[in-house]
Amino acid sequence: MKLKPLYCISFIEGGVVMVTEIAGARLLTPFFGASLYSWASTLSITLLALMTGYYVGGYVTTKPKYTSPDKISWVFFASGLTVLIMPALGHFIMEKTISFSFFSGLIVSQLFFMFLPIFLMGMISPMIIYQITKKAEQSGRSAGNIYAISTSGGILFTLIFGFLIIPYYGITLPVKVLGLAVSILALIFLFKEKLTTKKAPLVLVTVITAAIAFSQSKPKDSFSPQSKMRLVDYSEGLLGELKVVDEYAKMPDGKPVTIRKLRTNNVQQNFVFTDMPTQSLLYYVNFTKQLIKFLPKKETALLIGLGAGSLYSVLSNEHVDVESIEIDKRIYDIGVKYFNMPEHKKNVITDGRYFINVTKNTYDLIVLDVIIGESVPAQLLTLESFQRLYQILNAGGTLIVEHGGVNNFADNCFVPSINKTLHAAGFEVSIFNPTLSTQHGDVLFVATKNKLDVRKITLSNDVLVKGGPLSDYALPITTFDNRSPEVFTDDVNSMDVLLKDHYFTVRKGIRKELAKINTGRN
Repeated sequence: MKLKPLYCISFIEGGVVMVTEIAGARLLTPFFGASLYSWASTLSITLLALMTGYYVGGYVTTKPKYTSPDKISWVFFASGLTVLIMPALGHFIMEKTISFSFFSGLIVSQLFFMFLPIFLMGMISPMIIYQITKKAEQSGRSAGNIYAISTSGGILFTLIFGFLIIPYYGITLPVKVLGLAVSILALIFLFKEKLTTKKAPLVLVTVITAAIAFSQSKPKDSFSPQSKMRLVDYSEGLLGELKVVDEYAKMPDGKPVTIRKLRTNNVQQNFVFTDMPTQSLLYYVNFTKQLIKFLPKKETALLIGLGAGSLYSVLSNEHVDVESIEIDKRIYDIGVKYFNMPEHKKNVITDGRYFINVTKNTYDLIVLDVIIGESVPAQLLTLESFQRLYQILNAGGTLIVEHGGVNNFADNCFVPSINKTLHAAGFEVSIFNPTLSTQHGDVLFVATKNKLDVRKITLSNDVLVKGGPLSDYALPITTFDNRSPEVFTDDVNSMDVLLKDHYFTVRKGIRKELAKINTGRN
């Protein structure tokens, strides 16, 4: 085999490894979440697979029957097939491991569907280096060239897939197309080597594998016929899986209703009555709707995190000039299409921390609605971020930070740390729970430049909100574990450690629900 095909294989191998790593992490999220622990597992399995592949690739070059150049194309071909079936295999495996403990399910799943393609790709570099090294003194240069070419492929593929392909076409289809393309390219290299006796079987294997892989796309509606849920929309993207689901239920008086839910990686993000899509059924949304009526200034607002657009609709109905920030354009589109969120030009698709760092605008109200299940954007909850929010908040303005679904307040160290970080940034802070519980529920931080006098505010009866003094909803910081709160900074941030129990609780509940759905479907 000539040098150009070998360099081509090396370049593509580096790219495929990076795409497989990204895809492996994204495939996990609907089942095991997108926390630090999921990424740590992905990186560990990737490195383990590469290490093993490098070792085995180097070892086989010492065996005469593996020293011919065509063996590289064989490994390249096999790696393409494993990439091709990875999405279907991943879903199949994780439906089986979802009932395992969190860590065992996480590790076992990725060992099954992600290890082999990266292992095979890892074998390729030492095998190519063996082919192009003619003299011992050339070994260093040969190895350097191959790893440089492979890394450059990784850089280019990461940029193309991360910015241009996965955000628009999801994970499954691009990975399958990439795997099929690698397999076909390997066949072309093998055909050029005149391996005529291998043509028919190879083509047959590729066709059968491709047919199986493309026919095993995740079903649009994964619920059993007996389920009271119906999948309305489904999409994949760089930030994970989005579902819009309609669920049939009954009101306390027995009246049947249909509830529409938005789920991000199977974490419930918002839910509404299907025939009243602007009416959120989340406590904190309706509480915020009541609260903002009493804010001293609310002409302009910055909403970071759209959800299904319920808070945007609330603010719009109060005639507030709202600018919204959302990192995933699919969220905006779903809010407009399925939840009656008004279309608006003042919507920026970008990271919230980047936006607040560069914006020249100031606001009367800023809402951080970005904490979803185990997806907590640490960059927005640090001292430096809160200091910047303080700067772009007008005098008399209000910052609201929402943290939903908190269990066991007494053992929670995260809330006191957010409270301390907000104080360190210069804010006066009040904490509320719209569910009126001192043990669990939603936690809302209301941060102002001047102390909020809660005694002067009385809420009205509303959906999920019981009318009465705002002080009834207040949570003293002693409700939580306030023994050693810390200030989160960009440099030192133990947020993931403090939220570990929260992550596992959220994901445990979701895995139980998925296991129940899978049992019903089977």
